[in-house]
Amino acid sequence: MMKILVVSDSHRFDDDLIRVVNKYKNKVDLMIHCGDSSLPIDDPLINEFDIAVQGNHDFDPFPKYVVKDNILVTHGHYYNVYSGYETLSQLCHENHTSICFHGHTHVPTHQIYKGIHFINPGCLMMNRGSYGYGTYAIVETNPLQVHYYHHHTDEQCDQIIEEGLELLEEFKEIVKSYEQSKKQG
Repeated sequence: MMKILVVSDSHRFDDDLIRVVNKYKNKVDLMIHCGDSSLPIDDPLINEFDIAVQGNHDFDPFPKYVVKDNILVTHGHYYNVYSGYETLSQLCHENHTSICFHGHTHVPTHQIYKGIHFINPGCLMMNRGSYGYGTYAIVETNPLQVHYYHHHTDEQCDQIIEEGLELLEEFKEIVKSYEQSKKQG
């Protein structure tokens, strides 16, 4: 079993990131940042992470994705995550992974698509949703367990997942409508 800290979309809210890193750095087996730290690649804070990937607000050359064991880590913007997981599932299958950590949507979710667990820790800064706070995730493997935590209080807040899934369905419809209007336009 492995215990993993997963964060994303910290967007230079370094006080939150420092606090979470300091809380978990000796308590987990792996620390992952799914992009949009907005930090330089040589920043000591981002170097606390075992894996950090390129987000759409990162300007240094982080990798687009990283594969470690059975896990693929990416931000998500290269793989159209607002439209769903079709493109990203292909990448996971090509790399023989069954767990994918990603960010980009600022919506904490855990979904299974084509046999792959897609886990978004949410945004460490502020999630999109009615509850008005950011999140990060602690993931345990074998068996897989995902828990979400409030970015300031560290209280477990798994109940927000239902709202996140509803938001993503709304995003998919908006993206689909936009793409259809571009084709007609």
